[in-house]
Amino acid sequence: MDRNWKDDFNFDDYDDYKVASCEWERLRQKNSINGWIYVGLDTRYDNMAKIGFTTGQLGTRASGSQNPFYALLYAFKIKEGVTPVKVGEIESAVIALLCQYYERIRHKNSGRLSEWFYVNPCEMSRLVHDFLYEKYSGEMYCCHCFDRDIGVIFSWENKKLLSGAPRNPYQANDLSSPPVDFACYMPGGCGADCNCWD
Repeated sequence: MDRNWKDDFNFDDYDDYKVASCEWERLRQKNSINGWIYVGLDTRYDNMAKIGFTTGQLGTRASGSQNPFYALLYAFKIKEGVTPVKVGEIESAVIALLCQYYERIRHKNSGRLSEWFYVNPCEMSRLVHDFLYEKYSGEMYCCHCFDRDIGVIFSWENKKLLSGAPRNPYQANDLSSPPVDFACYMPGGCGADCNCWD
């Protein structure tokens, strides 16, 4: 049997039950691999992007298309424990938002609306990130950096497509620069000169 973070976690290692509970929840969210809102693209075009949602793992969406030029570009982590009904609500809200700004593409054969839009994938990603943080921060795995006054949704980006770096695993990270230090949120702060507990 493989050990995981739950096997190694001990509430007695903490002086305060509330601090231990906060750390348990942080680790639960950090280690979650299910629940994503993602932006995909056709690598042949820079003016089309697909919005997608899954309550499962992100890797299942990376290879789910019959299009050999399809790839995931960005994905935003939904908190562990958010219900599929709520994810459906978020999906509808994001699609409605995108319809206000971009033309939605219809399926060639059926004429039905697809999840594809005429928009640059990076532009779509920025709009979706900001909307999710503003409207659904309670459901997204995110935090607020008070020093920079920005919302950060823990996300995944396709480093191979964006910068030619090796393929990276599907896990949520703080992609802000510089990343927020989680120690800032622990009592006493991180110890750096960032006034995180003032």
